[in-house]
Amino acid sequence: MKLIFLIYNVVIENEVMEELEKAEVKAYTKLPSIHGVGTHSAPHLDNNVWPGVNHGLFIGVEDEKKEEILKRMKELKSTYEKEGLKVFVLPLEEVL
Repeated sequence: MKLIFLIYNVVIENEVMEELEKAEVKAYTKLPSIHGVGTHSAPHLDNNVWPGVNHGLFIGVEDEKKEEILKRMKELKSTYEKEGLKVFVLPLEEVL
């Protein structure tokens, strides 16, 4: 299994969720209001100088489902290059 950690600009929330629905992702854990600085978008620190926030999702999936999600996120990232979307894939050894 894999743990996918998505971090994305709040302005593309609907698009991210639509793609996950198409991939039939039924379970996730959402982290609202993540602050951060990336390499391809403006900082999102939710203050007067750097307004905006990101959201994060943890998604545990089988290896086969990971490929579909990555494909959809790559397409979304190419469409929204300036908004900020990062995908991290980690091994998931055990779920209780």
